[in-house]
Amino acid sequence: MTDVKHSGYKAEAVTVAFSGTQQIDSLTDNEWTDESDEQNNTNGWLFADWELVLGSAAFTTADSAIELYIIPAVDGTNYPNWTGNVTTDEPENNAHYVGSFTTSQETEAQRLVLRAIDLPPGKWKAALRSRAGVSLAASGNTLKFRPWQYSSA
Repeated sequence: MTDVKHSGYKAEAVTVAFSGTQQIDSLTDNEWTDESDEQNNTNGWLFADWELVLGSAAFTTADSAIELYIIPAVDGTNYPNWTGNVTTDEPENNAHYVGSFTTSQETEAQRLVLRAIDLPPGKWKAALRSRAGVSLAASGNTLKFRPWQYSSA
């Protein structure tokens, strides 16, 4: 009989870079970021724990959160349609939703975590949508992931 357990983290935390027009900084309420720079899951990691650090703002609305989206390139080259840098509802983005970071509903900086999010096996990009009820700080905002998987004991 083989026992299955968590592998422990397989790498140091990776900061997700956003080179597009709309990045995390100054993201307004309901606004979508543009896609992040490309990540390549060449190691075949199954999962990642995610950390979102936000500069201080008045996260005081009852449902204040930041949504996380992962956009895969199934053929390794082409990505599905993604609309960023707008505040309108974008149905094509919804299929890539993987979870949300709920804030403390306080006026303060935030360090938020999402655990055990599935990673695509190949190339992918991340994106965010603010549902914070406030514009994010102009600096001090970062998104990171740290991969892990299962292992046999």
